[in-house]
Amino acid sequence: MDPSFDFIAAFAIGFMGSLHCIGMCGGISSALTTAVTPAQHSLGRQLGYPLTYNLGRIASYSIAGAIAGLLGSQFRDLLGGHGPSTLRIFAAVMMILLGLYLSGWWKVLNHLERAGTRVWKKLAPLTRHFIPVNNPFKALLLGMLWGWLPCGLVYSALAWSVGAGDALSGALLMLYFGLGTLPAMLGMGVFSYLLNDIARSQTTRTFAALLLIAFGIWTLMSQIPVPGGHHH
Repeated sequence: MDPSFDFIAAFAIGFMGSLHCIGMCGGISSALTTAVTPAQHSLGRQLGYPLTYNLGRIASYSIAGAIAGLLGSQFRDLLGGHGPSTLRIFAAVMMILLGLYLSGWWKVLNHLERAGTRVWKKLAPLTRHFIPVNNPFKALLLGMLWGWLPCGLVYSALAWSVGAGDALSGALLMLYFGLGTLPAMLGMGVFSYLLNDIARSQTTRTFAALLLIAFGIWTLMSQIPVPGGHHH
């Protein structure tokens, strides 16, 4: 499969799944907008804190993607020639589970989120050092910490990075995924009421879920061998 397609797909997954981000991280993104004091209240500064925070969050995603890609490459070597298709099937299944999760039809990824809380419990106390957010450096570091918040959406994207083949490709996939979440997260501070209504709409969530499930099924089908030893 063309690697550039994977990056486009990762961006699309982030964009479609960002409805979930509004519920998980939207509050702090809105708080960063209101953290600007009257003396600082220009459009540049009002958007600057949320942007810096989100860049920190995406940086953490990229680091996690690099780790996932490295682990995936080690796993691929252990499996020999069957590694790439096995990892791709794993990623496809995670996409389908993500669609079911976003729609509310099956909250199976809650188990993954609970597993990630062990790491988050160690990191969460550190966030107190950067609140209140009154300078861009604090916003960046807070975003980098918040990027490790347990999240089924992020874990599903990381499953895609596991099959990326190497650390750099895994990092790039998560970078594109993070960029896909950026419009919703930046808009949360400015258009919070509108985006909240959209995020809560079952129609919107169902549409995004069906797209993710269809993408997962398509990816799964592409790994089924056909006569001649090729994939669909």
